[in-house]
Amino acid sequence: MKDANSSPASLADVGQKLLVHSKQAKFTARGVVVELFPFIYGASERMSARDISRFLEKEQGVKLSSVTITRALKDPGKTWNLFFDMIEPAARTYVKGERVTMSVFLFKKNPLFKPFKSKLFNATLRAVFSDEVAVATSILRAKWFTIDLGIRLKARPYFEHRLDK
Repeated sequence: MKDANSSPASLADVGQKLLVHSKQAKFTARGVVVELFPFIYGASERMSARDISRFLEKEQGVKLSSVTITRALKDPGKTWNLFFDMIEPAARTYVKGERVTMSVFLFKKNPLFKPFKSKLFNATLRAVFSDEVAVATSILRAKWFTIDLGIRLKARPYFEHRLDK
């Protein structure tokens, strides 16, 4: 609270400070559950929401309540679409220059993890890749292709309507 001697803040000032603070905050439960959802979804086949919550807190230091996990699992379509919102721009950027659709590309085993044999080829590839494609590739490697193919295939029906539009 402000003391009585200071001038009152406008609600717009308070709101702006809240937004700045929210951008500096580490994570929120919503953000964490969306980021971890593919792995939570996969683990939920063998573990309860309570067990997942306990594991995350005890083993990883991530506090995510079993209620939040249950809520995400009860509406997987919503949560998968929120997750897809994070990777869709990168996927569209990557496939724009390729001769493949997103629906094919995103469900291959590991299309971005191909070893290159020639140093000359690597240098040529880097020169051809735009910064935008490099960033897209990095996002897809970190957020999509680290997910087990079986889980990615189970997710497909939830956002298939968005793939090749």
